[in-house]
Amino acid sequence: MTQASCQQDQNSAAKQSFFGGLWHGAFLAMGMALTQPATVVAAFVAELTGSTVWVGGLSTVLTVASALPQLFLARWIEPRPRKKPFLLLAVYFRAFSWGALALLIVAIGASRPQLLAWALVGLLAVFSIGGGIGGVPYTDIIGKVIPPDRRGAFFGGRQILAGPLSIGAAMLGRYILAETAYPNNYAMLFGLAAAALFIASLGVWLIREPPHVGDNPHMLGWRAYGRRLWAAAGRIKLLVVVQVLTGFSLMALPFYVVYARQVLDAPAAAIGWFALLQVLGGAPANLLWAYLVDRYSSWRMLAICATISALTPLLAIGLGGLGWVGILPILFLVGATSNGRNVGFSSVLLELAPPDERPTYSALNTWLMLPAAFLPLAAGALLQHWSYPVIFALTSAFVGVGAALAWSINRRGQQV
Repeated sequence: MTQASCQQDQNSAAKQSFFGGLWHGAFLAMGMALTQPATVVAAFVAELTGSTVWVGGLSTVLTVASALPQLFLARWIEPRPRKKPFLLLAVYFRAFSWGALALLIVAIGASRPQLLAWALVGLLAVFSIGGGIGGVPYTDIIGKVIPPDRRGAFFGGRQILAGPLSIGAAMLGRYILAETAYPNNYAMLFGLAAAALFIASLGVWLIREPPHVGDNPHMLGWRAYGRRLWAAAGRIKLLVVVQVLTGFSLMALPFYVVYARQVLDAPAAAIGWFALLQVLGGAPANLLWAYLVDRYSSWRMLAICATISALTPLLAIGLGGLGWVGILPILFLVGATSNGRNVGFSSVLLELAPPDERPTYSALNTWLMLPAAFLPLAAGALLQHWSYPVIFALTSAFVGVGAALAWSINRRGQQV
């Protein structure tokens, strides 16, 4: 094959992989729009149990279940020449969990809410484990097929393409929640999410993952791998500190909808509007996040995003005086900042991780973020004695410290 032919094939592979990554991300976002953890799932759990501890506890279970397998998988997957089969396995794993949950809701119905609540916890834990399996190879695959100067365009473009699909899915979800009887309305949403994830898998098939160049690496022993983890932890320590501090936004995240339902008397039909506003907030904001990453830096983008995130709980306190409609703009900002965290922290991690160690860095970063996973559970327990405004104010204070640190790193231009 001539050099010109090789170059043409590489360009074709790069375009196909770029499109496949966008397709996967767009339909994944569509599935998530139908099952937003902060709105749809939180409202479903509150409907089943009436308990803030259950709402916060489920959020914690989802995060922990996603994180726990990642370091063990990273050590095993990292030396593999190709990672795509593991990503496909994760996508189908997650699609199965939503589909099974939909069938269980139809089978059990509303007569046994406690049994249905435990089934929800178990199957969503399976869903999160699938996410943990997928997160390890995904970072490495994207790092290989998307060049550094195109990553901002990729992450932003993926969300822009996802915007119309997510908005359409959220509008459909709002209609289903309002017009279909409980609990079959949630069964329909979860079944549609399973279908969206299956369609998303077609994008993964399109990605042309390049083979490993050079000698195939071997799996390290745990002692040698521990030294690698220690070195990686030192390299990403400031990133983790900022993530944990700004991750205090998780403390309030599942409770905006519960606050609206339990305190501000929002009707059940309002859940669809909350989910729609969260999607509407995420779609246009990605234009801004992608521009800031490519034009300035990932850290400046994260500093701006964290500042908005710190102000959001305070706005919830102030706008709550307007009744449940005051929470609508809050969910809009939640959508914008949640997507911003994904774009910014993914971009920084790819900048910091050596190409051959991306799975390890991705898994370690998730593990070091585990303390933040218990914040929703803590908030749910505290809400048994404290008011929602107190929790929101506490959230704002910690996220504000994280925002200040992100601004400091941006000013110094420090590589963490």
